[in-house]
Amino acid sequence: MLTCDILVVGAGPAGSSAALEAANSGANVLLIEKKKNIGVPVQCAEYIPKLLLNKIKISRKSLVQDVYGLKTYLLNDECRESRLPGCMLDRSVFDKELALCAEDAGATVYINTTCISNNKEKTLLNKDGRKTDVVSKIVIGCDGPKSTVGTWINSVNEEFVVGMQYSIPLVDPLDFTEVYFDYDFFGGYGWLFPKDTYANVGVGIKYASNFKTNKSLGVLLKQFVKTLEKDGKIKNKPTSTTSGLIPVGGPLQTVKENILLVGDAAGQTHPITGSGISQAVICGKIAGRISASAVRKEKIELLDEYEKEWRGIFGDELERARKKRRFLEENWNKLDMIIKKCWTTFQEYYYD
Repeated sequence: MLTCDILVVGAGPAGSSAALEAANSGANVLLIEKKKNIGVPVQCAEYIPKLLLNKIKISRKSLVQDVYGLKTYLLNDECRESRLPGCMLDRSVFDKELALCAEDAGATVYINTTCISNNKEKTLLNKDGRKTDVVSKIVIGCDGPKSTVGTWINSVNEEFVVGMQYSIPLVDPLDFTEVYFDYDFFGGYGWLFPKDTYANVGVGIKYASNFKTNKSLGVLLKQFVKTLEKDGKIKNKPTSTTSGLIPVGGPLQTVKENILLVGDAAGQTHPITGSGISQAVICGKIAGRISASAVRKEKIELLDEYEKEWRGIFGDELERARKKRRFLEENWNKLDMIIKKCWTTFQEYYYD
């Protein structure tokens, strides 16, 4: 049997940030990750706003290139150029480095380890095919859109955009990210995010009963790629393919008794843009700090401060985005008329 102060489930940006902060605060932390190789496969467009660099140390190895803004392509071929300084990451490197920082701070890191069940006092793990119990005072669930930890407190995501992405060579280097709207991309959009000589090219859509299509996500992505080829932006064939779920239903309840949820597991992903790295890192740091304080002071009720603090930072915007998503989906057949009210780079988005 293992013992620790804080068990963190999931070694993505949320989990590693929580583990790092808790370990730096003096807590005995166990960070577990179900994958054998942290950070792969990459299921992310890999963009972060430049402001995040002030919140966390990111090595040059993790940064692929700078981008200066976002180009939004609307249905009438109008293009809105917005200055949004950011960086493109190599998430496979970034995630590994963040987990190593947590380990250097004193956290124990187990890979190829899943959590099976929890009975408040202990959590049953499967590590390298062997079952073992871990007794912890607090569990922080950072285990993605379909969170096992979330099921323990009946707080789970129910609405998702499904994304599929290729890595494809660019014809020429680009210094803007690009987003494309199309009636076929129900509840989502297409994207081209440059990474030096390559780009992440993807499509995300929401499968829903009120939207019928005979086109699969794979077909939509291939059609999108052909359009970008005709525009002279990409060339040759994809070198890799990834896919995954993006929670878009808005924030969940994130604290119950001695369990916290962070990142995708908490529904902290932006319901309109699908962005989530910034929220994962910042909320992870909050969760780690407050959890360590609760352990140190032996006051589990202090965990309630986590929900108050992160909602004070992100709550209003995530709630606005949740309402905008509902409006967007209900009026998708008028996308050309409503899109400026539903996309974050337009002033109209902030009027209602």
